[in-house]
Amino acid sequence: MAVHVPNVPGVPSVVFAAATEVITLLTRDAISLFTGFPISPWGIYQGGVPVVLAETVTAFDYKQQWSISDFPVERGGFESYNKVAVPFETGFRFAAGGVSIQRQQLLASIAAIAGNTELYDVVTPDAVYINVNVSRYDYRQTATDGVGLVQVDVFTTEIRQVVGVALSNTQAPTSAAQTNSGPVQAVAATSTQETRLGPIAAAGG
Repeated sequence: MAVHVPNVPGVPSVVFAAATEVITLLTRDAISLFTGFPISPWGIYQGGVPVVLAETVTAFDYKQQWSISDFPVERGGFESYNKVAVPFETGFRFAAGGVSIQRQQLLASIAAIAGNTELYDVVTPDAVYINVNVSRYDYRQTATDGVGLVQVDVFTTEIRQVVGVALSNTQAPTSAAQTNSGPVQAVAATSTQETRLGPIAAAGG
């Protein structure tokens, strides 16, 4: 419903565009969560293409934590000396219902990416998390719940890539030429050395 404010003296000017846009975005997100229409980008992608064929996403989780290293000090205390970020984890709950083919496509698409080592992107309307791989997925159906609806929890973990150092103009060890530093000249032993080596020399002689 449009709101019209008359442009007359004594009536302040009102701008409704920002609020209307926010309400529209929230409504679109809510519709995409519960109807399955591809309005908002929720899912696991590769190369900009969704790899999980689901009707809808009903839940999303993100976890980021840090490992703080410490060492014991006097009187049972501890001193922290380092803080390292642990790879983040995400979780989706994908759902598919309706006809059986839709549920089969959902399970098949998840199984296709679960066992490989390729990298994927987790996409939400608010953030994109790159370089992840599926670490686990599970689902459950019972006679009283979930017979016509499949809900699958898919968990991913960040994969950190190590950039190698490229070296140029390297030489193989076998290609090095032999070097002659000259003959070694014999030097007479001192009296102290003769005294220490006396028993050894006598045993060898």
